[in-house]
Amino acid sequence: MRQTIFITVLGHFGAAFAALCMPPFYAHILQQNFSSQALVMAGWYFTLPTLAAAISNPLWGKLADRIGIRASLIRAHWGLCLSFIITGMARTPWEFAFGLTLQGLLGGTFAASNAFLASFLPGKRLATLLSVMQGSARTALFAGPAIIGLFSDGQNLLHIFFYLAIFPGLAGLILYLLPAKTSIPAAHTVTDNTGTAPAEAGALSASSLYRYQALFTIGTVLTYPYFVIDLAQRLNMSAAWAGALFGLPHALFLVLAWPIGRHVNFSNAQTALARFSALTCAGLLLQVLANNLPLLATGRILMGAGMTGAYLAINALAASTTRKASAGQHFGKLEGANKWGAVMAGILASGLATSMSYTAPIWLACALLASLSIFIESKRL
Repeated sequence: MRQTIFITVLGHFGAAFAALCMPPFYAHILQQNFSSQALVMAGWYFTLPTLAAAISNPLWGKLADRIGIRASLIRAHWGLCLSFIITGMARTPWEFAFGLTLQGLLGGTFAASNAFLASFLPGKRLATLLSVMQGSARTALFAGPAIIGLFSDGQNLLHIFFYLAIFPGLAGLILYLLPAKTSIPAAHTVTDNTGTAPAEAGALSASSLYRYQALFTIGTVLTYPYFVIDLAQRLNMSAAWAGALFGLPHALFLVLAWPIGRHVNFSNAQTALARFSALTCAGLLLQVLANNLPLLATGRILMGAGMTGAYLAINALAASTTRKASAGQHFGKLEGANKWGAVMAGILASGLATSMSYTAPIWLACALLASLSIFIESKRL
């Protein structure tokens, strides 16, 4: 079983690295390979895979419960591999857009990996592994663009998609060669014989968790699109400093996940989500009011701690509401809620920034996260 877990996590890291390392270079790829007029569409290329994934993940999850979780995970890896190859073959902006859309439609390795782990891990250990998966995605998000940047000089970055296809392709092959069944003692199953969630899950329903996930995603992703340009205008900050501060909360996840995770469990996950959402809100509030670098950095640190705790709480709630018979559908819907939240955040951020100011999305994010915290706490009273 350890071998299966290791390969699953490593395979997801490879797929996440391949998927997350290229988006910062889309504008460069468009300028390098296509007409300069295509640059005006660069922002839309960012949303295509996310929108496609928001639509497809719940459907793939439902199918996974019918065809088998392991088969679904292999499909996700090989689908991502195929979409990378097609993207690398693009000769027009439309073909490039088609390849990116396929990455969202045919991928879904995060949800598929989580569902696969849920099919043979007990609830508490599943929550821990979900946090490890979250950490692998954060590592890929942090390290991927930096590594690809080393090869950007004099190289056609579009062709790197061919090399990136190796990661999910190899992961799918290794999973295919693993034994089809992973047996564990009956006492360690995710659900009991009736198929109900563990007792620690409390009164929270899976549908409520999906709404919490979507709202938290909107509240955080709202601040992403105009972060660099806001700091350049408001604090006259260089792109290098702004980029480092942008990555700070994601890097903190890798540092804080273990110590915070020791205090988040099934019994207090809802309370933790409410309070860490409030901490994230406080961090954003400090950022939007900051007039110097130390205050801004403090706000980013608070945001990082809040995001880490909130993600760990969501992972615990996801594990506690999992039913083995419908694990694929459960994690597909959860990741779908995350993707729809990201799409909605991008739309709202664009509208607010262009019609009001670059700080307007941050103010809305504060309001949403505060509302989420208050709502969860009021439901518990």
